[in-house]
Amino acid sequence: MKVVVDKDIKNFIDLVNELDGLQDIKFTYVTSEEIDKHLLVDADVLFIRSTTKIDKKLLENSSVKLIGSATAGIDHIDIDYLESSQIRWFYSPGCNSSSVVHYVLSSIGYLKKINVMNEESIIGIIGCGNVGSKLRLILNKLKIKNMICDPYKDFDYLSSMEEVSQCEVISLHTPLTFSDKYSTHNMIDKYFLATSKVKTIINTSRGSIVNEKDLIEANNINYISDVWKNEPCPDTDSVNKAMIATPHIAGHSYEGKINGTINLLSTFMEVINVSKKNLTSNSKLLSGMTQNKRCGCCQGLCKKCRSDSAKGEIDGAIGKIGRASSKIDQAR
Repeated sequence: MKVVVDKDIKNFIDLVNELDGLQDIKFTYVTSEEIDKHLLVDADVLFIRSTTKIDKKLLENSSVKLIGSATAGIDHIDIDYLESSQIRWFYSPGCNSSSVVHYVLSSIGYLKKINVMNEESIIGIIGCGNVGSKLRLILNKLKIKNMICDPYKDFDYLSSMEEVSQCEVISLHTPLTFSDKYSTHNMIDKYFLATSKVKTIINTSRGSIVNEKDLIEANNINYISDVWKNEPCPDTDSVNKAMIATPHIAGHSYEGKINGTINLLSTFMEVINVSKKNLTSNSKLLSGMTQNKRCGCCQGLCKKCRSDSAKGEIDGAIGKIGRASSKIDQAR
């Protein structure tokens, strides 16, 4: 079996050398620029970062049957092509969720410092996925009022989009979608801005969820954004409109990258049926690298694990809020 790996996937090489049951597999380590159709002609598996575009042009006439991405997003993957070609694929949703939540909490801390928010302010969260749900949990622990909406989920605590739009501060945590019933492309547009009470938008999802043209024309909106339309060359006016503008770095953290690598290797070992004995020892090694300690039976979903995880997040986030506010003041 030939496995082609982007050599910049964090600690992948070191981990493979420590894991049991992978010694007979041929791993070929290359840069993302070196991944091309010629290299993949005789490859069985491909592990990538977001820098590699997965599509027909790359994979046609290759022998690749499994693709794994060490990323929380899938914008670089042509899912329709993979599924029509019967190529299995997976990615690493939530791997950088803690880092993104810290970014949002730092933004909230800054908004409080400059009196855009106060103790009575309610944070509206749009999207109850990996990031949105974690943000809600931590805000609750910090006793910061919030409400959250997600049309795909059915939890008692969810509010409607109409209710969330009455919050003065909203944080966006949805994927960028175009064709489904609840398309998020240009979801925040002039109609939304005109009919809502929103005064501040925090965007760590995707740039095109916000109609940047409509945003620029709205004079009364504070915009904090880490994501932009047409990255890596965003519109200058959109960047200048922002109160805080960063170049898609909210999810860039050591923990996020390690989590992506762990997900790749864990899923890969399950797919190739590594022996139960090796799988158990490997799982212990990989779980020891994560910062969030889990009870081992619930994948972090039981009440105790969620509480322990939230406490750890809060301890780190409180310090980051103060440090980020100071850095923003210095930068401005």
